[in-house]
Amino acid sequence: MEQDKIEYAIYYATKAHKGQKRKVEDIDMIFHPFTVGMMLQRCGCDEDVVTAGILHDVVEDTNHTFEDIEREFGKTVKDYVYDASELDKSLPWIDRKKHTIEHIKKAPLGSKLIVACDKISNLQDALANIKKYGEDKVIARNPEEQKWYYTSVYSSCIEGVDKNHPIFERYCKILENVFKD
Repeated sequence: MEQDKIEYAIYYATKAHKGQKRKVEDIDMIFHPFTVGMMLQRCGCDEDVVTAGILHDVVEDTNHTFEDIEREFGKTVKDYVYDASELDKSLPWIDRKKHTIEHIKKAPLGSKLIVACDKISNLQDALANIKKYGEDKVIARNPEEQKWYYTSVYSSCIEGVDKNHPIFERYCKILENVFKD
């Protein structure tokens, strides 16, 4: 019997992210892509979107390539992972973030949902850690830059699609909670 694509993505991502930790808490990195995948699955996304959600950081944060993802999971999953990845980490922060903001505007709904869940997970972690450690320990960059980035990504995610999708509504709510004015 062939292994389920989502189960294989869990196995693949777990191996790829082995030994990696989240930024503030001493939590295994794999917690984040699992969270993204679970959010997508709970909202009824199809198998390729959920699979790509689980794999969304594999190329960005490990030695795996887009070709590896396509060979193992197919072109559609690879395309979603591509849309959710920062392609050149050697570029300055602002350039990488501007690229993400512009790229996701034209991306398909599946990619927008993956990116939104990625940001929701990051912001949930930030909110929990701000309460525990304080904002200065959690938001390393200027809080205004972070607010600009996350709100701009939100705007790009809802461009051309129904902003009332539960994932986008959840993204909007966490933005309000993290970046209170």
